[in-house]
Amino acid sequence: MLALLVEAGSEAINPETLTHRVSSSTAQMSTQEAAWTLLAAHALIKNPEASGLLVNGQATTAPFVRIEGGQALAPMAISSATGAATDLTLTTLGVPEVPPVAGGYGYTIERSHYSLEGQPLTGDSFAVGDRFVTVLRVIPHENVGARLMVNDPLPAGIEIDNPNLLRAGDLRDLSWLKPTGAEHAEFRSDRFLAAVDLSGTKPVTLAYVSRAVTPGLFHHPAAQVEDMYRPAYRAQTSAGQVEVR
Repeated sequence: MLALLVEAGSEAINPETLTHRVSSSTAQMSTQEAAWTLLAAHALIKNPEASGLLVNGQATTAPFVRIEGGQALAPMAISSATGAATDLTLTTLGVPEVPPVAGGYGYTIERSHYSLEGQPLTGDSFAVGDRFVTVLRVIPHENVGARLMVNDPLPAGIEIDNPNLLRAGDLRDLSWLKPTGAEHAEFRSDRFLAAVDLSGTKPVTLAYVSRAVTPGLFHHPAAQVEDMYRPAYRAQTSAGQVEVR
């Protein structure tokens, strides 16, 4: 409503009221809510000169967004030409010193590794050229339907091996594995993504074949699952390290 209100130039509702309602919400947004929030923000900054914002005494001619490294942030004077109060948002991004532990709400997600013959592996040490199977298991805690998005980032020294076979459903060499059918799957260079329609409490099992390609010690980010329409329902594995010899 805020996006359409601003684009139409309507004064039927005070846009500041809607802006405050959106910006003050502490609830996690669904993908649709996040997209419309971005559209509303875009509509609000189409005419940045209307804000009367001054940066170092000069009027802004574009949306005022700055991305700076933590050590490179230079002092700047930000004021309003009209003297009115102006809200600024400062967002800090970084890598946690302590990796997040496994956990979540509504779901549990587990990540494990197996040989092509189905033997469990530790999943933290491989030799260059080793092929192995990564298995993701999502366990729902409630008997409700959902549309899930599963995101499993790869360590830098690992890549997905021959995704065309998995796209075609050719798992003849992995007869020990009984994966769940995904509505959509993507085998990217840096991650595995899958969209799954869930019904009931039966666990979801997803898998892909990986290959160790580059020697080194690499960070292994956590795998995540998120309910697309109830974003509070999400879970992640623990993070770790992978050595490629």
